[in-house]
Amino acid sequence: MANALHKQQQFGLRGLSLEVLGTDACTACGSCVSICSSILALGDRIASVAECGVDTGRCYHFCPRTVPFPESAGLAGDLGYKGAVGSYLDYYIVRNVNLSADNKYQYGGVVSTLMSRALEVGIIKGAVVTRSSNGFPYPVTASTREEILKAAGSKFALSPTNMEVNRAVNNPGANLGVVGLPCQCTSLKKMQLYPGKAEKEGAISIVLGLFCTWSLTQLGWYRLLKTIGKTDVDRVDLPPPPAEVMEIFSQGARHEIPLEEVKEQIRPGCHVCLDMTAENADISIGMVEGLPGHNTVIIRTEQGKFLFQSAVDAGQLEISTLDDTRWQHLAEASISKKNRAINNAQNREEALPYYKRIIKLKERIEKQ
Repeated sequence: MANALHKQQQFGLRGLSLEVLGTDACTACGSCVSICSSILALGDRIASVAECGVDTGRCYHFCPRTVPFPESAGLAGDLGYKGAVGSYLDYYIVRNVNLSADNKYQYGGVVSTLMSRALEVGIIKGAVVTRSSNGFPYPVTASTREEILKAAGSKFALSPTNMEVNRAVNNPGANLGVVGLPCQCTSLKKMQLYPGKAEKEGAISIVLGLFCTWSLTQLGWYRLLKTIGKTDVDRVDLPPPPAEVMEIFSQGARHEIPLEEVKEQIRPGCHVCLDMTAENADISIGMVEGLPGHNTVIIRTEQGKFLFQSAVDAGQLEISTLDDTRWQHLAEASISKKNRAINNAQNREEALPYYKRIIKLKERIEKQ
C-alpha cells in the first residue's frame, strides 16, 4: 500500500517538483500555474511555494515534460516521434494579402490573420496571445481583431502563455484560440485530452504553433536590451546566415547584438527540446528562408484545415507551393534540433525522467 501511494503521489505537485520545477527540464510554459495556489509565476520563473496533498493533479498532467496517462504517449514533439516535422495534412508558403510597409507582422502576417479569422467566423470567442510592455512579453486574452493585432510580431523572451489559458478557460462558454510555442502546444494538446474534461469540451478550440529553435529568459532579454540602452522595441529578427546577429528595431533605429551573446541567454530547457515546428498544434507557422514577407504553414488537423481554408476562401491569405528543397531543409533542421536535444540530455548530470524518455527516441530518429 505504501509503495502504491508513493507511486500515486508522483503524479501530483510532489512529482512535478522532483521531475521538472527547479530543474533544467522546465520550459516555464505556464501550464501548471493558475490551477493551483501552491504554484506561482513571477515573470518566467515558476516554482512551488507550498505542499500539496493531491495525489494526481492537472499541474503534473499538463506539463510538456511528463507522460502520466496513456493518451499522452501518442503525441509528437517532446512526447514522441512521428517523423521529422511530426504528422501533417499539407504545407504551403503563405502571406497576408494586405501586408503593408508599416505593419508589425513578423513575416507574412499569417498568425494574426488566422486568429482574427477564427474570431470572425465564430470558431473562438477569445484568443490567448502574447503582447509586450517595455520590451517584456506577457499573455493576454484578446476578444477583438484590433486586440489580436496589438500582439503581432515575435517575442524572443518566453512568456508563460498557458498560465493565461488556465485562467481564461474558467469563463463560461470559453472557446479559446491560443498562439503558443512548441512546448506550450504540447501542454495544450494534453489539456484537450485530459480525462474527465467533458464539462470543458471545446474550451480550447484552435492552437496555432510557432516554429521555435530556442527562447530567451526574461532576465537574459533584459540584459541584452540593456546593452543597446532600449526597452521600447518595435521588432526583433534573426536574419539568415552569414549575418550571425540579432536585429532589434526601436524608434526607427536598427541595433545589432552578436548571436553568440544572444545564445548565452537561452533558457536551459530549450537545449533539451525536441520540437522545432510545434508538432502538437492544429496549424504550425514559421518563416520561409530566403523569402521575406512570407510564412511556412503546416496544416496538421482537420480543425486547422477548416480555419485555414476559410481564410483562403475569404481572400485574406495568398498561398503558393512550398518547394521540395525548402521542405527538405526544414525537415533537416528539425531533425538536427532533435539530435542536439538528445545529446544534451545524455550529457546532463541529473538523470531526469524526461531525459530518459527522449534518449530512447534516438534510434528511431537516426533511422530517418
